[in-house]
Amino acid sequence: MQLARAVGLGAALRAVLLVWGHWQDHHGAVRYTDVDYFVFSDAAKCLVDPHSLSCSTAKGVYAPSWLGDPYARSTYRYTPLVAALVAPNHFLHPDFGKVCFAACDLLVGALLYRLLRRRGATATYAGRAVAAIWLLNPVIANISTRGSSEAIIGAVVVSVLSLAEQQRWDAAAALFGLAVHVKIFPFMYGSSLVAALAGGGRRDWRQALARIVRFGLISFTCFMTLNVGLYLLFGEPFLRETFLYHLSRLDHRHNFSSYFYPFYLSSSPAASPASASLSLVQQFARSPLSAFIPQLVLSLGLGLLFGAHNLPFAWLVQTFAFVTLNKVCTSQYFLWYLWLLPAALPSLSFTLPRALFTASLWVLSQALWLSQAFRLEMLGEPVYRHVWGAGIVFLFAQSWVLVELLRAYRPVQRRARESDQSRGKAELDGT
Repeated sequence: MQLARAVGLGAALRAVLLVWGHWQDHHGAVRYTDVDYFVFSDAAKCLVDPHSLSCSTAKGVYAPSWLGDPYARSTYRYTPLVAALVAPNHFLHPDFGKVCFAACDLLVGALLYRLLRRRGATATYAGRAVAAIWLLNPVIANISTRGSSEAIIGAVVVSVLSLAEQQRWDAAAALFGLAVHVKIFPFMYGSSLVAALAGGGRRDWRQALARIVRFGLISFTCFMTLNVGLYLLFGEPFLRETFLYHLSRLDHRHNFSSYFYPFYLSSSPAASPASASLSLVQQFARSPLSAFIPQLVLSLGLGLLFGAHNLPFAWLVQTFAFVTLNKVCTSQYFLWYLWLLPAALPSLSFTLPRALFTASLWVLSQALWLSQAFRLEMLGEPVYRHVWGAGIVFLFAQSWVLVELLRAYRPVQRRARESDQSRGKAELDGT
């Protein structure tokens, strides 16, 4: 399948879903639009109209009087850049933000196609892989057209990967700083990027160190420039909601994570007096911060192990491990590794039965959890332990899938950079 055709069909699918969602929101019993989209839109309203109801002016020391505070909208815990992006919701069309998110979906698909072509895949293989996994995947299209902003960080992350694969390290470093600003989780790719810059020990250590330091300085400068600038405009709420909140986030209602039920129990009033008598070690073990240890050790370690030889595969397994072991895990987090799967496909060697079994295990473990979450959320049944049990099954199933990905890894011969540059843009645009 050609890139233009795949993108066109993907755009048509998303256009249909946008129209359907608009109709369902106004006529259906259940809204199509995700609740997060209303959070984005309300925050954008506060940003551009600080004097409207329940809004206020920005809290930063250099904030102009006309600038609103997006954090006046409770539960808005994102960078102000997202609110600024969807600000046209209030003077163009309420679905403007959804169109932007869907466009980022298409951009991710185009970037993945070109990345696969640079890695030696044929035009037909690249087109079919990207179309099947991303562009024409109804689940992916549904998430962005319902109003999830995950496609924004997806476009930035895949752009960083594409630039790194071309060894355009300065541009990759700048976008890496932006990626970590928009969402914290891409910081874990730092370990695989360090391994790639070091070249697996094949380079002179001084040259490798210089490349790593240069990359780190550029990415840190971009990251901090954004943070300092936005802090001066939006003040302490920016730091608290965009970054600090996610360190202590529990989300104890219910989610895929096996940590959910212990966090749910520890959040009850009866647990507070008991926790006061625990030792420091016991208190840390019950703290949300302890959940980061296995997660970071595995994801960062996988980056160091595979980053020097195969960045797309390294990022895939790093992200899969990070999401599987995260203390909060929702369906939108699965996008974090699905947008990396097409780029890593040439490195995976599955037999058909094994591929079907692995995919089925991934899907069925989610279906089991969703069946119990439906009983809790929609039917109001007291099945917290059932949801927790399904979360434990999900953890083991996803861990099995990760092991299968590692077993299926086959190093691919990377195309020489000179050959890649000689074929260049003309080949990519002509396919």
